[in-house]
Amino acid sequence: MKHAMRRMGAALLIALLAAPMGARGGSVVLKKAWVEKYKNRATIEVKFTIDKSHKYPNSIKDDGDDGDLHMAGRAPLAGLPMVAEIMNAKGQPAALNLVKVKKGKEEGVRLVGAWRLWFEHPPNEEQEQFTTVLPPEDSNPPHVFEIHPISVIESHNIQGSFARIPGFRAYDAQTAFPYFENKKVIVQTTDSGVRLISTKAQYNYVEFRIELTQKPVKRADGYMVLAIVKDAEGNPAAPGPRRMVFVAGTEPADKVKTLEKGGKMRVLGIPRINLFEIAKIAKTAGPHGIERNLPYEMIIVGHFPEE
Repeated sequence: MKHAMRRMGAALLIALLAAPMGARGGSVVLKKAWVEKYKNRATIEVKFTIDKSHKYPNSIKDDGDDGDLHMAGRAPLAGLPMVAEIMNAKGQPAALNLVKVKKGKEEGVRLVGAWRLWFEHPPNEEQEQFTTVLPPEDSNPPHVFEIHPISVIESHNIQGSFARIPGFRAYDAQTAFPYFENKKVIVQTTDSGVRLISTKAQYNYVEFRIELTQKPVKRADGYMVLAIVKDAEGNPAAPGPRRMVFVAGTEPADKVKTLEKGGKMRVLGIPRINLFEIAKIAKTAGPHGIERNLPYEMIIVGHFPEE
């Protein structure tokens, strides 16, 4: 059955790769135990070997000009090719210096931050969790796993980097959320693994408004809450409540924990796959797989004071 699953996954992946370039995607196999561990967590903590990194943070304008500093490397507890990103990096000189000092050193650094699975930079070949991960060739290798944003590097607390990006033009809600809502994923399972197959994803930082449909749920490493997504004019941008993820100790988390049902925020967020929903789909997917709308949630990385 495992071989049949692999053959089906390979056939589906070949079909994706035969599609037009903008629609191409990839495949990742996650361990079920890892999915269960992190499906209701905001963050992950790893020992990260920095193999490659940008010399300087990105410039700031729009799209990829977002002020982040990219690093690529390896982390046994993630078990996948990955990158890690410092948000608002120019404002974190101690962290930037540490990256320079530790780059290329096998002992690595302690990283804590929001885990992020997203098909923004998918590989041509399937990536299977906890198989051999080779050192990357550059700072942005094919990957579906990130720690983005980083909240702690070694002993440096950089939770203050979870903030608006001055001068940056984020995507608007009416552009990004209909796209997120229509993304598809194929979910297949074996006794120990969950395979996700999807096309390349667009849109990263999005500015939008939320209205809480419940009191925030406190987790060990942050808060999670269901909220209605709205655009700048207050119109719904998604058909139902979506889960919002807040990392403990950040300004957005400090704000949301004071709110009750009906509370409102204007926020900056980035999408990731909702593993809580993936785990539910996986229970009935089986080796032949199920196609569904890709379940997503938003990591809230900044908020705007009330105007």
